[in-house]
Amino acid sequence: MPKEYKCFLCGKHHIKIRRPIRQSPLRKYASKLAGQDPGNDDVICNKCRKDYYNSIKKHSSASVTLDNDNDSDFCLSADEHLDNNSKEVSPKNIHLNIPSTHSSHKFCVVCRKKSSKRVKFCTIPLNARTQAFIHNGIFIKQSARCCSSHLEGKNLLQSSLTKLQAKYANSFFNRTDLFNLLENVRLTLKRSSILDFDNSDHLSTDEYYNLTGLTKEQFQDLTCYAKSIRPSAVRSVNTCLAILLTKLRTGLPNHILGTIFSLKKCQIQRSIHSARMSLRDFVSQNVGFNHISHEDFVNKHTTPIAKKLFCENEDNTAIIVLDGTYIFIQKSSDYKFQRQSYNLHKHRPLVKPMVVVGTDGYILSVQGPYLSNARNSDAAITKHMVTVNSEGMNDWLQDKDLCIVDRGFRDVVQFLEEKGLCVEMPVFLKKGSKQHTTEEANTITKIRWIVESINGKLKQWRFFDKVVPNLYLPHLGEFLQIVAAICNKYHSPPASNQCDIQLAEEMLEKSRQGNLVQTMVENEGLLRKRTIYTDILSHLLKDFPVLTEEKLRKITLGVYQLKQAPRYAKEHINNDNEYQLQVCKIKENLLKVRIQSRHCNNISHTSFIQYTTDGQISGWYCTCKVGARVVGCCAHIASIIWYLGYQRFQQHSPEKFDFCNSVLDACDISDSECSSSVEE
Repeated sequence: MPKEYKCFLCGKHHIKIRRPIRQSPLRKYASKLAGQDPGNDDVICNKCRKDYYNSIKKHSSASVTLDNDNDSDFCLSADEHLDNNSKEVSPKNIHLNIPSTHSSHKFCVVCRKKSSKRVKFCTIPLNARTQAFIHNGIFIKQSARCCSSHLEGKNLLQSSLTKLQAKYANSFFNRTDLFNLLENVRLTLKRSSILDFDNSDHLSTDEYYNLTGLTKEQFQDLTCYAKSIRPSAVRSVNTCLAILLTKLRTGLPNHILGTIFSLKKCQIQRSIHSARMSLRDFVSQNVGFNHISHEDFVNKHTTPIAKKLFCENEDNTAIIVLDGTYIFIQKSSDYKFQRQSYNLHKHRPLVKPMVVVGTDGYILSVQGPYLSNARNSDAAITKHMVTVNSEGMNDWLQDKDLCIVDRGFRDVVQFLEEKGLCVEMPVFLKKGSKQHTTEEANTITKIRWIVESINGKLKQWRFFDKVVPNLYLPHLGEFLQIVAAICNKYHSPPASNQCDIQLAEEMLEKSRQGNLVQTMVENEGLLRKRTIYTDILSHLLKDFPVLTEEKLRKITLGVYQLKQAPRYAKEHINNDNEYQLQVCKIKENLLKVRIQSRHCNNISHTSFIQYTTDGQISGWYCTCKVGARVVGCCAHIASIIWYLGYQRFQQHSPEKFDFCNSVLDACDISDSECSSSVEE
């Protein structure tokens, strides 16, 4: 016969229907009714167990208000000590005026879409439910479901929060619901002062860019390349990547980053290491000689103006621009490395990366960093790169490819030409000469600026603009390549590939011409003669051409000279707010202006400008080193043309702050003060 079990409370015998008395509240309940403590082998039937839960419902109010009556102690934590196999919880009998959603499994709480075999719903995480309560004031019930497309990790998307609407004006809660809701609200508020990159709605796009150098969408895309990062209990994949980018973007020390991200200094260091290792595949796909073919580089990253000026008849010639830059480092305790990294030009320790870019500013490669002593000049670094075939560059380069360099590469020009490469470099000022000829001054004035722009762009990541701790020297090259890969992937090149071919043709045409104003000034001795000029104030010069910003850029062929023009013009204006210049008596429409050098008090440059009555600038000449150029003009000529043809007709002043008046000058002593001090 089947074994029968006697119920501890009712005394009836049951077959198979038995429940062990294990939980402390249940034992107290059984002990109170039976008048004795149950044994370890005693059981109760389902009917008596049901009566136990009914008694819990009757005393639930005492449970919520935390009544201290000993007779109801079994109710205070009954839902926390239920049997592991039971899914019953305390009843929902706390009525609050908090809007809530439905709890059906058949409909999405956000879009109200019905569940089907194709549309699968998922459980809404507690973080998302807390987020909805904080932002919308709506309580999402635990049994509610939503489409997986409404979630981003454990949080709801901003668009989903906007669509979310309540179905009921009030809700019933139990003790567990209230405890979980309040606890998560508390944790959320505690984390509100900490940067949270796991929730994309926590930070704006501007905040993403200020901290990481990327927009919100770009940062999310970059995280797809960092899947090898192992998330931990203290930081996620997004946080780990954000720590590295914030370090590179702001240059903040690790202990300050630890305060911002609520982590320890050692955890910040490990996060930087993990993120750096995870981005190696991303770097190899976006920077380096192997990441792009020679043909694609020529077609996509060679500007039309560069092709027109240097390789008009060569369709498959790659034009690269090379230059080294400086990154300052700490003084090392290793004496040998201290000597090798000390730069006699800058008088401080530093290392030198070599940057190779296209004519549009696309970063082809970043080599190094190299030491900075006399044996590591730009020429020596370039020779080393070619000799060791760094990144397989010899296999990538082809015969007659063009390298545009500055004068620091003069010792490697012959070596590169022997390798089958062409080299373009600005000429040196001849011994005994004070000024370049027109032909020399016109040489590659429009192309080489791009590599300087890229060096400045890399220094916008303040980690490289500050003194880099020697702790990061072994990984400095990887950090540079990460930033270069980010610039290539997510930022537009500084120069557009849609440059006007007509501009290149005009530059070539001007480069074949001589400087007619220089010839006239030198042949007729206009520089030495003084009596042929009459002083005049700018407001009396009525016939000078009125120019637009577009016309000014066509004259200067760039923006650098126009940026310098307001500073030169400001210093040339006298105390009466008048711009002083001279008009030639024997030559019609010829102006002469003496411009103070910005580098030395004892040097000034004499500039000549000739214009026509139909509103055209016909020529110019300046006595500075590059003043004879006709492909563009020097900053002194640009400042005169800018002020006379544009600025004096504007309503606003170019400078709003006078630095000279904000700093004291020890030479600024009046004669009366000097005489009084002597008498005393």
